[in-house]
Amino acid sequence: MREIFKGLLACVAVALVSLGLGKLFPSLGADTFAILIGIVVGNTFARDKSFQPGIKFSEQKILALAIALLGVGLNLHALIDIGLKGAAMVVILVAFVITVNYLIGRLLGFSRNFSLLMGTGNAVCGSSAIAAVAPVIKAHEDEVGIPVAVVNLMGTILMFLLPVLAVKVFHYDVIKSGALIGGGLQSVGQVVVAGTFLNLDAARFAILFKMVRILMIGVLVVLFSYIFGNEGDTKVKKFPVPMFIIGFFALSVLASSGYLPIWAVKYIKIVGEYLLVVAITAIGMRVKFSELLKEGPKALLFGAVTSMLQIFFLVILIHIFL
Repeated sequence: MREIFKGLLACVAVALVSLGLGKLFPSLGADTFAILIGIVVGNTFARDKSFQPGIKFSEQKILALAIALLGVGLNLHALIDIGLKGAAMVVILVAFVITVNYLIGRLLGFSRNFSLLMGTGNAVCGSSAIAAVAPVIKAHEDEVGIPVAVVNLMGTILMFLLPVLAVKVFHYDVIKSGALIGGGLQSVGQVVVAGTFLNLDAARFAILFKMVRILMIGVLVVLFSYIFGNEGDTKVKKFPVPMFIIGFFALSVLASSGYLPIWAVKYIKIVGEYLLVVAITAIGMRVKFSELLKEGPKALLFGAVTSMLQIFFLVILIHIFL
């Protein structure tokens, strides 16, 4: 405890500031502030080696607990509500986005892990998805922080652009507009804000499509665990499902079945969200300015190109499926 206290305290302090700023600027959200302030603090006040054990603890242990707890906010009934066509559309979209991000990332010279994390963040739910997948594919810390920052930035920009696009292309059709916003934005907060720019009905459908995308976190972690879990091992592959994803699904089932009281679901979800901000702060603190300056501009280009392709493909899918 003495070893991790200093770094853990620094992460918690930055997370609390980020949560406060996230409430003042909900369009940006606490995650955005956590990664940005974390990068600054990690390269200035918390550069000393004595901070590193606590930062690493936050990035790994607290992150795993946060992801497990966030499963309580995932209503499995969303799959039924959205229908087979909507669910199929989301699965195709997620597969397309990850594949395109991987191919473009490799073409631009980024590592396999960096490209997969960008794809996962864009395809599913931004910071949470990146944080969940990173330990499974054994991503290095400098492969995690920049994708989180870029995905959050592109999501913030698209939050203002997609409602305008929805009006132009779908003419206030609430289901199609909701699918565009729920399928194109990274965080739930961004989806809610962008949806309400149109109307409450569009916001409801947007949240529904977003929830189905969030369901894909568990699927991707299990899939990546199988693909990358025993790299370099010549023995027959096992199926190493991480404990935190088992917890994630268990809490999802409990919450969806109604066995957990509403007040318990509420508080577990809040704790999970707060812990995730602490973990994202730690991820930011591990990003080095030198790496950011080296990869940042190219990563922004990467994010912009893949985001445009994602929206273009999503519009086509909506026309086909809905």
